[in-house]
Amino acid sequence: MEIQKNMIDIVNYYLSGGSLVCIMGEAGEEAERRLMGIDLEAARAYRQSIGGVITEAQQLFQVPGFSPRLLGQLIEVLGRLDSDKLKVLAPQTTWNNQVDPYVNGPECLGMILEEIKKAQHYIHLSVMLFFNERSGNLVADELFHALKRGVKVRIMVNYTLTALGYENNLAFGQFSKISERLENAGAKLLNTFNSYYTAVEWRVKRKALKQQGVPESILFLQDKVQEDVEITGLNVIDHRKFMVIDGVTSIIGSLNIGDQYTYVTPVQASSSISIEGHLQGIPSKKEEWHDGCFRIRGAAAQPLNAKFHSRWLLLGGDHFDVDDAFYHPNVNYHFGEEECTLFASFPGNPVNLIQQYYLNLITYATEETVIVNPYLIDQEFWDRLGELGPDCSCHLSICNPLKVNDHPTNTAAVRGNMYKPFLNGVSFYDYSFTGRFSHWKITYDHRSRAVFHGSYNINERSACHDFELGILVKGEAFAARIKSMIDYDLGVSRRITKKSEFFKHPWLHPSMYLNKVTQNYT
Repeated sequence: MEIQKNMIDIVNYYLSGGSLVCIMGEAGEEAERRLMGIDLEAARAYRQSIGGVITEAQQLFQVPGFSPRLLGQLIEVLGRLDSDKLKVLAPQTTWNNQVDPYVNGPECLGMILEEIKKAQHYIHLSVMLFFNERSGNLVADELFHALKRGVKVRIMVNYTLTALGYENNLAFGQFSKISERLENAGAKLLNTFNSYYTAVEWRVKRKALKQQGVPESILFLQDKVQEDVEITGLNVIDHRKFMVIDGVTSIIGSLNIGDQYTYVTPVQASSSISIEGHLQGIPSKKEEWHDGCFRIRGAAAQPLNAKFHSRWLLLGGDHFDVDDAFYHPNVNYHFGEEECTLFASFPGNPVNLIQQYYLNLITYATEETVIVNPYLIDQEFWDRLGELGPDCSCHLSICNPLKVNDHPTNTAAVRGNMYKPFLNGVSFYDYSFTGRFSHWKITYDHRSRAVFHGSYNINERSACHDFELGILVKGEAFAARIKSMIDYDLGVSRRITKKSEFFKHPWLHPSMYLNKVTQNYT
């Protein structure tokens, strides 16, 4: 089984453009020589046809150019490969999960509070923003009660970005009031703004962590972060949003904690409908954002907890054994029918697997494919979309809050790049028609009945400079539920029907130059 898993990791990483030489030296170079017989274009097309990732050994033999002979050759190399290092880079798949989707503040907040109430052993929470207002304090109250029950709580938050608040209210950014209360009750907290060390600090820190038993596969991640900052000079942001509870339940999505995301105000009654018990609707207040998350019961909690563990150690948190029965309980993990694959990216990635997933999703679309994302500013995405012909483009739909957006150049990026894709058949839905901002980041791939959701924005920061997570969920019934939810968003959005709304000659528009200058920073 371990050999099969390593083989799958190698092929997935290689097909995504990852350099095996970069992470494995001479053994990686030999592995790449063996893999040169694979037809990369056909192999990527096949992989996308099954959802965007190879998850089972029998799928390997369907990859064009893969053969039993090649398998035998790769097995000879496997013994010299650093499988632990590859494991932290390649997508990680679990089976028999039960996944439930949640949208809009009241539903998401209610679920989060209920899951914290159920916690018996530990809660690991990683979120970029945690605001000091009504819903933020509701979450903090439940965490406080959990601590009083004896639950271990570890939290990672970007204190510095949170301090900026929102809606010109700095009081919302006073996370210190929450953190002090939780720390006094026994919680452990870390500030993810400090995700980079000076060169001298990292040499000392790395040596100390290695002496404490932190594996090279984790230290290697921070090496890449250090290299990225030294080369680009840009700050890095931990943009991930997830929670692990008792090693069985996990929550992952695109929402932070605060009234912008987890508000308590009901959605507009005039617009609300229910899909399998989940209330859809437009936020009632302009400052409240349309957003969502998945709750997962099952083994998907384990790779998520491993991501938390590595970031926690690298930021200087206390040591714990992620494989100990306390954190990885011996229970029956057969909760449902969904296959879940976790994708992670980080600053200094040898290759960003999430970005590559999006690029392959549009490149090989042959049936209905929908992308919902608040930011469409990654030029590599636009370049690929512009290269597609009508046969592929006609299957693609994009939903984005074109005009109501907290990014100043999203409108320019869309209008400056959408003209040709629009002519080729890509459909564009403007969520701004609702008067609200959608922060939801989700895709639907009808062909493979697969859904991808997480923290990833289609912009330069997510592609190159930030820590991101996404979960690919495969399952026919689940995908159908998500499609109904996405269809609601498309229904309340305005489908653009005139090519004149996009720039035929983008270089004539000054806003395009502002977008170019700021794309790496904003």
